[in-house]
Amino acid sequence: MPDVLTLVLLPAVAAYCILITCFCAGWIRTPVSHAVKGYPDIRISILVPCRNEAGQIEGASAALNAQDYPKSQVEIIWIDDHSVDGTAEQLRNISAGRPGNKVVSLTGSESGKKTALKAGMETATGEFILLTDADSQPGPGWVRSMASCFRDLDADLIAGPVVLGPAKTWQENIQKLEYLSLVAASVGSSGLGRPVMIQGPNIGVKASVYRSLVTDLDARFLSGDDVFLLQAMKKTPGHKIRYCLNREAIVESKPAGSLSGFIRQRQRWASKAKGYSDPMLVATTLLVFLGNLAIITSLVTALTGWSAWFTPLVFLGIKSAADLPLLIRAARFFHCTRLLAWFLPVQVFYPFYVVTAAAWAMTGRVRWK
Repeated sequence: MPDVLTLVLLPAVAAYCILITCFCAGWIRTPVSHAVKGYPDIRISILVPCRNEAGQIEGASAALNAQDYPKSQVEIIWIDDHSVDGTAEQLRNISAGRPGNKVVSLTGSESGKKTALKAGMETATGEFILLTDADSQPGPGWVRSMASCFRDLDADLIAGPVVLGPAKTWQENIQKLEYLSLVAASVGSSGLGRPVMIQGPNIGVKASVYRSLVTDLDARFLSGDDVFLLQAMKKTPGHKIRYCLNREAIVESKPAGSLSGFIRQRQRWASKAKGYSDPMLVATTLLVFLGNLAIITSLVTALTGWSAWFTPLVFLGIKSAADLPLLIRAARFFHCTRLLAWFLPVQVFYPFYVVTAAAWAMTGRVRWK
């Protein structure tokens, strides 16, 4: 007969599993779009905030300038945020040698990604704004596929797929699978008509809408330009938010280069939770936290004899049964099914990571880069 503590913790795990199952259903409802022929008659502005990205700029520039979209219809705006590693000089060279590239440099004491995006918007002339990161590289059909979705879906915001680049170490494999789970949740929640997150390296937004919102994004947090943009969009009635589930729209981002870099990045991400106000996002964050906390608690109580020894294994098994179908769909879309070999190790690691990240969010100091 189940002990009292198991009965107390079980609802948290069950609620988490229901949430993930709903996300899986949302993914199924999201149509996968395919190669788009032709070019929409839409002028595009690409905003790329940069801070100390000297090692990444050339790759990002090559990818962005190789887009199969009419050059006269695209401008790339690089925004340098007080870089001290030679990034600014590289950007000036790119601007001088490649038409359609502009450089904006932040001055004074203001800093941060949201500030950089605001500065970039002051010079943007496009009808459709694409946001990406300096350490990310889209494929050649990215602009065309995102612009086509913007036209065909008549949306105000288009979220696009992001995958981390090839993993070479066990740390990068864990990062890549964990990030895949976030993207899967983004697609699934969008498919339900209740988007809870989008990924910063691949966002498209109508320029007129973005101008009205970018000045009001919460600047208290260094991270969260993506989530707070989504949150602001959802607060305003009538805005259409869609997901471009098209392989040509994939943007490849880089995993954190070290364990300390990974921790700092996730600390930044976790810190923005204090600024969440969207009910669906708050509920999702709470259910994920409580579900994983229940597994940790069951492990502690099992080790101390307060509950049956197999309780944490049962909880972990139930959670895994909910997570795996969604991750399989995401891995198939991104052609990275081999990554699922890390599923069980990540499942064991993940509850500890989630609970620790929550503690970071409440107590840790964060910086952009």
